[in-house]
Amino acid sequence: MAQVKKYKLGELEFETEQEYREAAGDLKRIKGLMAKYDVSNPEQARKILSSIKAHPETFRSPYGRKFVEKLEKTVSRPVTVTPITEDPGQVSRSVPASSDTLSKKQPDKKEKRKKEKPPKASSDAKKEKLQIFTIRNFIIGIIIVAGIVIFSLFAPRLFSLNSNPTDSSSVVKRNMVTAYAKNQADLKAQLYTYYFNIVGETEDEAKKDSEEELKAYVLDLSEQSISTMTENEITETYDQLVEGGDIQNNSFVEPSSITVLKEKLLAAGLANKSSNNVEGETAVIAAVNSMMDYQERIFYALSHNYSLLGYSEEDCEEYATEDMTAMFGDVIFNFTMSEEEKQVYYESFLKKGLIKDNQVVRFSTDPTAYNLPDLTPVIEVAFSDASAESYHSSMINYTPAASVFYEIHSDKDETGYICFRNNGDKSQYIQIDEETSVTAQGDFFIVIGKNSYTGKWFYNKQDIGLFMNGNQDSKISYVYDLTY
Repeated sequence: MAQVKKYKLGELEFETEQEYREAAGDLKRIKGLMAKYDVSNPEQARKILSSIKAHPETFRSPYGRKFVEKLEKTVSRPVTVTPITEDPGQVSRSVPASSDTLSKKQPDKKEKRKKEKPPKASSDAKKEKLQIFTIRNFIIGIIIVAGIVIFSLFAPRLFSLNSNPTDSSSVVKRNMVTAYAKNQADLKAQLYTYYFNIVGETEDEAKKDSEEELKAYVLDLSEQSISTMTENEITETYDQLVEGGDIQNNSFVEPSSITVLKEKLLAAGLANKSSNNVEGETAVIAAVNSMMDYQERIFYALSHNYSLLGYSEEDCEEYATEDMTAMFGDVIFNFTMSEEEKQVYYESFLKKGLIKDNQVVRFSTDPTAYNLPDLTPVIEVAFSDASAESYHSSMINYTPAASVFYEIHSDKDETGYICFRNNGDKSQYIQIDEETSVTAQGDFFIVIGKNSYTGKWFYNKQDIGLFMNGNQDSKISYVYDLTY
């Protein structure tokens, strides 16, 4: 049976998971709204309140209700109008004048224009203005004409000297360096997702490992802004790539270790995902809706698989939720959300690599991509000192990202189920012998007939070790039939 849990969010504790999830969901929604709007602005606060009133189910916890109260206070706050101070000599434009006032002020304007009207130029000034053909003006004209003649004679030669006969080669080099950098940036993002979301590393560890993998290239340009590089820098970079062997005959030559990495990413479902050609806000909503559908199918499939082990509906849903949280981080399939909230989750899934090119990145059905056992069609199970029993096994769950299920049956018509979970915290070590210790990978559940077993599983050399009640003598062995 699952242990009773206490759920904590900051300094507050919750008795039930539902209360915890509602509070956590409200905090995420509030964070998204505050990032998008200025909640201290009455107009924007009023806009948010209108959306919340149209969707009463937006907030479900005290956090949400306090946020709504804050918005209401902002909206009801009186607006202070700062008076405009104008010069005494100017006519005020903020207060409309009456017709009588206008008629009284009109003569003043005419008199003012008369006063400001410049005096007529004298005949001597006119004569001075008409003296255009002076010696000084004549000299300036000669200089201008000479400049035009010189420019017309030498400009074609100057342009021909500045034009680079290797412009086409320069364009090719820039395009190659740009494509090289883009390919590295995409690979780096996939590697970060693999180490963070699948291997379970911290953000710093995942970033460090993804950067370490790129050292297989001659240069790491994944974070370099190619568009700002000068032609000399492009040429120097291109020459380095050619000398190092990453570019040959204007074609990329991928390092063998990078090819192996990409195969691993492909097995984990993190590569070769194409776009659905939908753009804009519609694509964001469609991607989040697809994620919700995908999560719902996985949740009920996992719940059903745990029910095969004999657990109650409540326990099955709890185990399934733990698996879903390990896989997705945010479990949203049973949420009712506004478009603004979906935008927040879209960005979260995008950062984790679970949405790419506006499509959901599906988890691989290969257990080894997530360090889970891939049993052979025939296995042998031995508990403690009892003799080993042979069973036929077949995988039954459809996405082994956090756990994998097998159905087993023997030639004696004895049936059962095995579940391995990838929920180990990498802190519990099991001593194999005097020189070797291994990490407990996670929980296991085995049901055979009326008997059930549970504990921790680990990789014990060529077998799968079962750690139960302080004893590690039980194991599951692979059977390789070389006749097929």
